[in-house]
Amino acid sequence: MNEAISINNLTVGYHWENGFSIVIKDFNLDIPNGIIFGIAGESGSGKSTLAQAIYHSLKYPGEITSGKVIYNGIDLLKTPKNELRRMRAMDLTFIPQAAMNALNPVKRIGDQFNDVLEAHGKNFAEFQHDIIDVLNMVRLGSEVLNNYPHELSGGMRQRTVIAMALVLSPNLVILDEPTTGLDVLVEHDILVDLKKIQRKKQLTMIMITHDLSILYEISDQIAMMYAGEITEYGDRDTMLMSPAHPYNYLLLKSIPRIGVKKYDGIKLTGNPTNFNEGNKGCQFISRCPFKTYDCEINHPVLEKEKDRTHYFRCIRYPEWMKEQG
Repeated sequence: MNEAISINNLTVGYHWENGFSIVIKDFNLDIPNGIIFGIAGESGSGKSTLAQAIYHSLKYPGEITSGKVIYNGIDLLKTPKNELRRMRAMDLTFIPQAAMNALNPVKRIGDQFNDVLEAHGKNFAEFQHDIIDVLNMVRLGSEVLNNYPHELSGGMRQRTVIAMALVLSPNLVILDEPTTGLDVLVEHDILVDLKKIQRKKQLTMIMITHDLSILYEISDQIAMMYAGEITEYGDRDTMLMSPAHPYNYLLLKSIPRIGVKKYDGIKLTGNPTNFNEGNKGCQFISRCPFKTYDCEINHPVLEKEKDRTHYFRCIRYPEWMKEQG
């Protein structure tokens, strides 16, 4: 099996005062081994919920109502808590966006590394070389082991969390907005470090972000999410140069690029929407400038483009491309 993770018919939602709202509906995706797979979308698209569902760390009021998340032949959603606890950090790990919240403010960094190791029956002394190795990978020295989190900069804290997540050599790493709140230079350095680590260790990384420029810098394959569904996914170059879905196309046009003339055509307007069960047509219809009546009555399915590993959810592709402004 070539997939690191296989997600089958996953449905996730949240309990509110007025009932239960679906955020992700019948979600399917296979993520290959040994690549950086980027998942992007605006706030509210469901990407962070998806990350937590994959890691099986979603807490109430969130609830996974159906589906499977298969890792190495094991359904993580049916794995007993003790076994899941053992697998975390050893087989798969999660790197959150708020590094300070992931670190204990009253413990030195070295003690927190020790806590991770002890939780999995490992000895700090035996792993000392591994700790130094992962710290070096993220360009930190061993002296940070004596520091408290508040003594480190935001970038150093984020690097520390990444190193801590990698110390037990997991095969799958899920990163949820790992560079949010960092300045551009620090963000770039961390992305460079992550790609080097992924290539060196042949890890599978799932990168969740709303920042398309990040994904197109670091990812091998990319998926775009809107209202709890994938609108399009494929290899980086295809997604960048030949977008098949209006959502991806309009988002790409909104990214400023050096040496590229400002785009003056049709623009993405309106606000993101949540998954709408009552909508029989396309979830993107309220914002799509290329919609027709067929889009209102037919819910598009993910289709594979002929002779390419490129999937899209649009009944009007490629016709809509002729209407570009």
